[in-house]
Amino acid sequence: MRNRTRVVLLIVGLALGAGVALLGAIGLLVPGILPTGAAPSLVATVVGAPMAAAVSIAAGLAAMAVGVLGLRGQRGSGGVVGAAPGGLRIAAVIVALLVAALIPGGIIPVAGYSFVLVVAGLVGGGLVLLTVRRPVIGVVGIALVVGVVVLAALRLPLTTFAPRVLDALAPRLGELAVSFAHLVAAGALVAWAIGEPAVRGRFAAGVRRHRRAITVAAALCALPYVFCRLTWLTPWPLFAPTGALAPDILMVGLLLGGAMLAAGLLTLALCLPWADRFPQWMGGVGGRPVPVGLVVVAASFVAVMFTVGGVDLVRIATTSGGALAVGVLELLLVLPFWLWGPLLGLATWGYAMHRGRPEERSAVPRAIGDRGLSDTLRARATAELDAIEELEVHRSVR
Repeated sequence: MRNRTRVVLLIVGLALGAGVALLGAIGLLVPGILPTGAAPSLVATVVGAPMAAAVSIAAGLAAMAVGVLGLRGQRGSGGVVGAAPGGLRIAAVIVALLVAALIPGGIIPVAGYSFVLVVAGLVGGGLVLLTVRRPVIGVVGIALVVGVVVLAALRLPLTTFAPRVLDALAPRLGELAVSFAHLVAAGALVAWAIGEPAVRGRFAAGVRRHRRAITVAAALCALPYVFCRLTWLTPWPLFAPTGALAPDILMVGLLLGGAMLAAGLLTLALCLPWADRFPQWMGGVGGRPVPVGLVVVAASFVAVMFTVGGVDLVRIATTSGGALAVGVLELLLVLPFWLWGPLLGLATWGYAMHRGRPEERSAVPRAIGDRGLSDTLRARATAELDAIEELEVHRSVR
């Protein structure tokens, strides 16, 4: 990840850390003035709202301290940031999780509905890029998507989905703004902490060595929910509402299942060549290196959200009575965000270390993506990359 990106992440963490501390102070001095959601934050459920405001002040100040100390590591007139001490990076992750634990409850459902719209945008953008590079295939793909959408619109209330989501989110704009500030602050700190490509210590070396297995395990966390939603198309729907599935409920369930499947595929992509270089079929960017910061920052935000949201789901499942308590195990297995979040964080860290230091890897990756090179040269370049990775791992272990 570029030095400039790390500096920006530190500045964002520092600035939003101040905002978190300010929100805590306002909540402590003027209770009830800030927007609150139906569900309290994870911290508030444990220690109560007044103490949660005090924790918010402390967490915000700690985020500011991490930002200041990280920026003080800057040296040289060129603004080059040195490798952060391991203790400071660990502190950044702890502070980030604490800040994220102050997010109002229920962030996972909101994120799920929002990600449906994001996936739709990604599919549309991907088809456009495909059409630029390969017009015939792109036009066929667009025609297929349009056909599926039209068919679904004839049988399901697809055209009302986006307005319904916006109508549901509108009353929660204040709460969502607070949640967004906490999430961005936490995500920036985590992305900065794991964005350093240096391998340090046995644990980091182990994460790098086994990053593919960790990534695959994280991606598999999406399968239980996807499988349950697919059963809604059969006479034996699992985890479906009582009674017959109404068309709108079926549509929402399938869309959320598709969003979960897309999230799993994006997670798996962290160990695929697509995370290193854009696929050749993407017009304009095909064959170019994928910016490390783009992947690390996006994945870090999701990892933080999944981790805190997963812990919140565990709390709800284990403390609620009635029918929910009977299905605690099923709920935790179908929605394993409590596991997906930490695994995604480790997979992202492994990816950042895999991409390595720019000065050591700049020449070889460029050769891999060039057109006209023989398969032998590409294989040799790939072997050189693997040798560099193994050498870095052995150095760190020693």
